[in-house]
Amino acid sequence: MNLRYFGPGEYPYKTVLKERQSESAASALSALGYGTHALHNNGGNFYSRAQVFNHMGFDHYTSKEFMNILQFTENGWAKDDILIQHIMEAMDTTEQQDFVFCVSLQGHGDYPEEKVIENPEITVEGIEDEALKNRWEYYVNQVYGMDKFAGDLVEAVNQRGEPSVIVFYGDHLPTLGLKAEDLKGRYLYNTNYVIWDNIGLKKEDRNIPAYQIMADVFERLDIHSGTVFNYHQRRRKTKGYLKDLELLQYDILYGKQYVYGGEDMPVKTPHMVMGVRDVTVTDAIEHLDGSTSLYGENFTGNSKVFVNGTRQKSTFLNNTRIELPETLLNEGDVVSVIQMGSSSTVFRASDEYIYQDGKLVVQEGTGTDVTKSWQEQKQIEAE
Repeated sequence: MNLRYFGPGEYPYKTVLKERQSESAASALSALGYGTHALHNNGGNFYSRAQVFNHMGFDHYTSKEFMNILQFTENGWAKDDILIQHIMEAMDTTEQQDFVFCVSLQGHGDYPEEKVIENPEITVEGIEDEALKNRWEYYVNQVYGMDKFAGDLVEAVNQRGEPSVIVFYGDHLPTLGLKAEDLKGRYLYNTNYVIWDNIGLKKEDRNIPAYQIMADVFERLDIHSGTVFNYHQRRRKTKGYLKDLELLQYDILYGKQYVYGGEDMPVKTPHMVMGVRDVTVTDAIEHLDGSTSLYGENFTGNSKVFVNGTRQKSTFLNNTRIELPETLLNEGDVVSVIQMGSSSTVFRASDEYIYQDGKLVVQEGTGTDVTKSWQEQKQIEAE
């Protein structure tokens, strides 16, 4: 959709899409049998993504709460290379074709004014202001890392041996005070994009509005699914195209959805699962100092341990071990591990385990893996 038709400063992610379903690339491809996955190496609640992706028809969303991120920038952001393994895992969850929407992070600011990279891959010269020089040097080295991520991703996808298309694009410039005259292209709101494929698509170099890029890729792949995508493909060179696009967007998101002719919107009932792997608990070893070691699989730094519904003090060691320094289990205690986001949002919970005769016995089917609705989460927080 064309963002110019929304209100000044409005982000649909933070307004209407938190409450209302909408068609998307995910819903359009899901209708053709694709698995649909979203990934981001930042918090699942940032820009309300956990709610919004659920309303847009995605099957899975893997946020940083489901990643064991070991590499960080000097400024504290997760590096992008962690995304490759999770993109591969997302595609491995389904036997059919997949659509993956991935938001990377590494190049984001603020950009430090002091020198923080001891041995930079790229050095910056010719800037007299030392603080500005350091900011640029930090930024270009993060771009270097992002370029390496892009190359490694292409290699990983190509090695799968599946017909694939990857669209790379940026959605904003760095916060470095750039002006139009600083840029070779002379436009602050243009972004370069690159399309890679292993199916022999003809290379084309041209300008295209950002809101048309997916429709354009779909058309080149002979995919004609989704109301808005079909509209772009059929109408973008006709009279009244932009005026009617504004009406179409309003009807779908804010109006009475006349476009569907009284039928339901072609988007699945919200069904999204956070992450693609279950957290499991295999053992609990108690120690003489009054602590317990909890063993299992797929733990992350956002795994929180609950005993009889009460959160325990815990220390994450690795993806198979969490330490409970102040917890000893008693016969009949109920143990569960919850993947928790900001504001204590429950993204996904393991099955419950009953502590019996020194062992943990799983109660299958007691976990939850579906993103809670906004209303449900607020009710939980209130309670």
